[in-house]
Amino acid sequence: MIYIYGDSHAHYSFKNLKLDYKDLHCPSITMFRIGRDNIIINFDKNRITSENDIIIISYGEVDCRCHIQRQINNGKEEDNIINELVDKYFLTIRNNIIGKSKIIIVGIIPPTKQNDYEILHGPVLHEFPFVGKDEDRVRYTNKVNNKLEEYSNKNNYIYFNPYAHYAREDGTLKHELSDTTVHLGDNSHFLEKFYECL
Repeated sequence: MIYIYGDSHAHYSFKNLKLDYKDLHCPSITMFRIGRDNIIINFDKNRITSENDIIIISYGEVDCRCHIQRQINNGKEEDNIINELVDKYFLTIRNNIIGKSKIIIVGIIPPTKQNDYEILHGPVLHEFPFVGKDEDRVRYTNKVNNKLEEYSNKNNYIYFNPYAHYAREDGTLKHELSDTTVHLGDNSHFLEKFYECL
């Protein structure tokens, strides 16, 4: 069985998966919260009954879109924020998932260009913020993804990030492959690469 944990991207990126899976995502949960609270939302170790079970963890888009820049605005240093964010995230994963199940860490989707969003949906309001310039959010996403890959390798987890296909040259999300907000719309390439990964 495949168990999928994460924010809304875990749902949109894996929709129509042609394998037995349980979608246990919870929208709007940040990587920061997972690390701070030492809890993977909806995770129950008693569900994992076989070494053949696969656990997918997918968080971080909200952090790169909003919270890293907010912390920089409050005086914290960019690399320190990112290092602490990923350190605590992986500590939570290690603390909660005990056993020999295969763990797949999903990279973070390219950030949506703010103008792409505003053309269709109007000016960004406080409940759906883009904090920081597009190029800053691209840089945060790349840095966090590099750390996710590094830590996955250190912990013998599988790092899965097929999102390069969805990125423009400037690193933002290709609007035509999105759901017109911040998620994948056409996830066929994502799923194709996932089947290859398995």
